Amino acid sequence: MTYRGIWKTEVQGDLGKLPADVPVCIKEFFFKDYCRRSQQTFFVETNNETAREIFDKNKEKVIREARILSEIHHPNVVNVLEVFKQNNTVYIVMEFIAGHSLKQEVEQNGVFTEEKLRPIIYRIGQALEYIHEKNILHLDIKPSNILITKKNNPKLIDFGISKRYDLSNDQETSTTLQAASKGYASIEQYDSEAMQVFSPRPDIYSLGATMYFLLTGQIPTESILRASKGLQNPRELNPSLSENTEKVILKAMELNASDRYETITDMLLDWGFDPGKDRIDWSSMSSEEEHLELKEKINEPLYDADAEDQTIITSFPSDKKKKKKRLIASLAAIALVCITTVFFLFGRNNHTPPDESAVKNNPVLGKENPAQPEVSVNRPQPDNTASEKPAIDPKQENYNKSYNSAVAAFNTQDFTKANKLIEEAETYMVTNETKKYKALIKEELEKIEVQKRKDYYVTMFKFGNFVVVKKKENGLYGAIDDKGNEVIKCIYKSTEPSGGNRLFQRMDDLYDLYVPSDPSKPLKEGINGFE
Repeated sequence: MTYRGIWKTEVQGDLGKLPADVPVCIKEFFFKDYCRRSQQTFFVETNNETAREIFDKNKEKVIREARILSEIHHPNVVNVLEVFKQNNTVYIVMEFIAGHSLKQEVEQNGVFTEEKLRPIIYRIGQALEYIHEKNILHLDIKPSNILITKKNNPKLIDFGISKRYDLSNDQETSTTLQAASKGYASIEQYDSEAMQVFSPRPDIYSLGATMYFLLTGQIPTESILRASKGLQNPRELNPSLSENTEKVILKAMELNASDRYETITDMLLDWGFDPGKDRIDWSSMSSEEEHLELKEKINEPLYDADAEDQTIITSFPSDKKKKKKRLIASLAAIALVCITTVFFLFGRNNHTPPDESAVKNNPVLGKENPAQPEVSVNRPQPDNTASEKPAIDPKQENYNKSYNSAVAAFNTQDFTKANKLIEEAETYMVTNETKKYKALIKEELEKIEVQKRKDYYVTMFKFGNFVVVKKKENGLYGAIDDKGNEVIKCIYKSTEPSGGNRLFQRMDDLYDLYVPSDPSKPLKEGINGFE
């Protein structure tokens, strides 16, 4: 279930700060097959002991997944801001996206044209590639989980069944709910053993299925039924589609995972993606739209408001020892007050909120509070009533300023600035945090340098572990590795396949033959092309 609320925060500048109210979504973990809501306390209760064990186990999984998702900062992925326990369940606070889903777009305006859909898939595809680089699978890509903002920026949402895999051995480390969206889930998602090792191919299938629906208006046949029912070709449903678009969709949706594209990038390239033109420009993203003024607290200790003996909503003590209660009371309001003001986002109207009379009789809210304001998540403010303040170490203060500025620059993808600031922070003290960010910044800067090298070329197609390219400077062909380095010099007029190998035409019209296993030098030189 999803509620809407307000995140009360502050925008901090060099000379001062301003209060800010940021709209958010509050997603409640409510496992409808195993639980119900008490009409007296609004606690989520399970139906029996077996259901309780399943529900409690999966609550902890939701918390782990929320913390994983806090690592994802991409302009086309919804931001996760907070996770907390309340009402015997778990809530995830995410940015609110004003817009509508791709499913609603089709329902209201009909199917997409290829030209209209292409930039959307290019952006969502790059977001998925970014997620996959972190060994995370989304596993629930579908038209209703892609939203279009008022600024026409697509956002991938709902990571409720996502999985993360250990970076060292690809083994699954986050075991979320086994679930699948009919028509959009790959066949391996119905088999838990098939999901133990990381592969981007389940998400590739779902992205292809999403394209299928958006271009035809028809939900694809469920993958586990395709052996008997088959899958109608997209061009049979929409004859205006190009042959290449149909080919890309059907290859992405191959039942056998090994027959699909290896990566999202491979899929995008096959659909005409031009890295030089279509790559996301991070600097063009609106800071207002992305709520970059928020500093996330996702790694702080998790509040468990239900563990408290009493939650007070109507009073906020100023004593330092009661600051924790203040935050708990504010967060408690999210779920309890929301129920009277709740409205679900993007067509999720199939959930029925508790009866209004139950809210009025809620002993926590109290009978004196029949009219509640819009839900707010209040961050604890500094206690100005203390008579004395401890002295601040100037070294620590300078470190904090540089470090916090470095983190902010990192989150806005200004890695050069972040690197300068983290080095400045280390002039005051070297900590585990600065070491961690230095490594992350170095990795991101290396990615930028790789992309700069790749931008000198037009990507053509895969050649083993390499990519055949056309150099923009001279229009000649060669091949590059995954770091953007030329492994076959761009000195050839053309290229064509020769079995599993490739022929590259020289300026004297003879050919050099290369093999994909070792393209560092030609297997044969100066041949006529027919040998």
